[in-house]
Amino acid sequence: MELLEKIFLHSKQTISDQELQRIAQESDYELFHTQVEKFVESGVLVAVKSSKTNGRIPPLFNRYRIIKPQEDFSAYLESVRRLNPLLNIAGYLQRPELYKKHLEIVEGLSRYLWFARELLEQPMSRKERSFSVWGREKLLDEHLALVKEVLKFNRLEETFLNFYDTPEPFFEYHHQPGELTTVLVIENKDTWFTLRKLMQTSGKSNIAGTEVNVLLYGEGNKITKKGALEEYKVTMLGGQKKKISAGISAAKPTTEGASCDECAKDGVSIRPAISVEADKKGNSCEGSALVVGQCQPRFLYFGDLDWEGIRLFFRTRDANPSLDIKPFSYLYRLMLELAESVELPRSLDQRGVSGPLSEFLSLIGLTEESSLSSILAEGRYIPQEIVNYQVAAKILK
Repeated sequence: MELLEKIFLHSKQTISDQELQRIAQESDYELFHTQVEKFVESGVLVAVKSSKTNGRIPPLFNRYRIIKPQEDFSAYLESVRRLNPLLNIAGYLQRPELYKKHLEIVEGLSRYLWFARELLEQPMSRKERSFSVWGREKLLDEHLALVKEVLKFNRLEETFLNFYDTPEPFFEYHHQPGELTTVLVIENKDTWFTLRKLMQTSGKSNIAGTEVNVLLYGEGNKITKKGALEEYKVTMLGGQKKKISAGISAAKPTTEGASCDECAKDGVSIRPAISVEADKKGNSCEGSALVVGQCQPRFLYFGDLDWEGIRLFFRTRDANPSLDIKPFSYLYRLMLELAESVELPRSLDQRGVSGPLSEFLSLIGLTEESSLSSILAEGRYIPQEIVNYQVAAKILK
């Protein structure tokens, strides 16, 4: 970086001669003096005469004022005029420096209003909306204050983006009568919460011909703990007429508040409000045990399409060798289909650690020529949140 750039990047409006010499990395004082004098002659530095000289020969003043060039914002004006008319175009034309500050947020919002405004009519989770608007699922988490500033400047309510926050979850059962129990393990909280929300409100739980009885939030690496799902199966699903832990409430509105016996009788959704660990401490629903099913449950896994997401699946499978755990191929193929029309974000994980891609592709019914191979090779990824509220509502039957 050139010395002039370093001076302009200085956080304060004035700078001392000692700070200048440190930035210049020039130990020869006479050469340093020559550099400073050139900046004074060009108008970049103006001596603060009240600071007096430094007592050295030849002398320099103790402090200098930095004169930064006035930025030309004219290049932004045409972009401002192309914003969606729902936005504050006149305001940005008067304050182009604010448009520059808001650039990423307001341009993403404008594109969304031009091409996908109808998606705002239904809610999405925070990360789903963030990815839907800006192609970055964590943008709202990382820049929420700036997004609020943009909304306010554009005279839009904070609720305009129509997203919901996802509280820390608990394991949930959405049980339908039947011999086979299918557990869908979901890597990310927002996707877990969205499917839960839709299942509860719609009563639907069939995805591509698969009846999903249980939604289980994987909680990152927690699900990869040795034997975690095996223990969950025995403790929570119950195996052969095994009891289910306490804290159970009906998931369907018609039986909200029903007793454990009533839930068992009606065969409706049940939701333990405590974790496996809490159950092991002796919390039980004595006298009100539920029978979940007679057959061995099957486990399907669904996560991000990136190297870490692929490794998480295999670590989960390897940690629970007695269980039949497979990737939910339909949902992964759906993610790839949705990604065809989206500019995918770059992976934050730049460690260069890969995973058993060939085996994973085979498990979801794809070949190594799949678009996923090139996506990962380019250092990009598909976050699970691409399957947002609207998408999930269409695929649930």
